[in-house]
Amino acid sequence: MKLLFSKMIKQVMIKQYTTSLPKETGGILFGYYSLDLGTANITDAFYNIEDSRGKLRSFYRGKKGFKRFSKKMWAEDKYYLGEWHTHPFSLPNLSNQDKEEMFKIKETKKYKCPEPILAIVGEVDNQIVIQTYIFFKDDIYCERISS
Repeated sequence: MKLLFSKMIKQVMIKQYTTSLPKETGGILFGYYSLDLGTANITDAFYNIEDSRGKLRSFYRGKKGFKRFSKKMWAEDKYYLGEWHTHPFSLPNLSNQDKEEMFKIKETKKYKCPEPILAIVGEVDNQIVIQTYIFFKDDIYCERISS
């Protein structure tokens, strides 16, 4: 599957990364799939969620306002595609906790997302980068996208 992030969403994630330093932050990704289901287009993000909690090495994504935002997205034929968060001053590598959370989402029917996407914003060689992960049936596909 190919991932396409709108320029605006990449900018939002990078800005949130820099303004939340040294704490983690994150949110939810929305968008739509191509007709052949070969491409996920990430067009919107829900972030600055009031009941979220960012710490130096962890992030709890809150839920306040999610229903209202997701109804707006559904009205625009956009759907929940996954999550994003930051790893301040660190590589955007997948942690065990990240894997566990994404596999929970994959298996939870209310998300209606059998192949969730996770985007992690971090740093490689002092450059801010976004690393993406798609959680398929038995595999995780990883790709770095240009910021």
